[in-house]
Amino acid sequence: MGKLFKKTDNQLILKRRRKKRLKKTCMGMVFLIAVFLILCLKLPYFNIHHIKVYGNKSISSSEIIRNSKMYTGNNIFYINLRSIKNNILTNPYIKETTITRVLPDTININVKERSSIFYCQNSNTYFVIDKTGILLEERDNINNMQLVKLEGINYSNKDIGKTTENKDDRKIKAITAFGNMVENNDLSFRVTDLDVSNPIDIKVYFNNICVKLGTVDDIDKKINRAVNVLLDANLVSAKGYIDVRFNTNPVFFTEN
Repeated sequence: MGKLFKKTDNQLILKRRRKKRLKKTCMGMVFLIAVFLILCLKLPYFNIHHIKVYGNKSISSSEIIRNSKMYTGNNIFYINLRSIKNNILTNPYIKETTITRVLPDTININVKERSSIFYCQNSNTYFVIDKTGILLEERDNINNMQLVKLEGINYSNKDIGKTTENKDDRKIKAITAFGNMVENNDLSFRVTDLDVSNPIDIKVYFNNICVKLGTVDDIDKKINRAVNVLLDANLVSAKGYIDVRFNTNPVFFTEN
């Protein structure tokens, strides 16, 4: 019986020693981690020396960095990535952005821009609009900008960076569908105007040729049918209209 108690006592002693060693090891790890974090936050080795921007075409890297309100010399661990992202997104031309730390001293900013596709005019003010109807900026002129005139939506008094408040989403669907074709260069001829004043009688203009599209349904197919008529009947320089509203052979008319 005495031997049994002695064996049990030894096991308890060993168990207590293992717990003490484990506790010391954990405390040591916590201490080392704390020291490492302090060094990361204090050492100049982790100060930002490089800020690199990728994916931008229209907006300069310097402007994006300036909008981010992030500066070289700041500690790479101190910066708030969410705050930086929100700062960059205040520019309406920036659709998406991701910010990543590259240790020890570099920040990478990746952006996806919106493209200017349309414009509206009110007196001497031009409203530049992207393919989804978002107002990108107001300008005094649109010289050297190959934009499509958009009619049927009033952008006066609209906030920059916001889409139109028009409640008829058929207009926005038409703008988006057509904007995608323009952005992807799916059109053989340059379009000058898109008129969504009446969402069931949408019109697009190839210079002096009006293409009657009707509703937004199958708009890409309707545009392709109209382009084929332009080519086959040699109407590029003509004045008139092409009617592709119905699922029949297109009807066209030109002035003498």
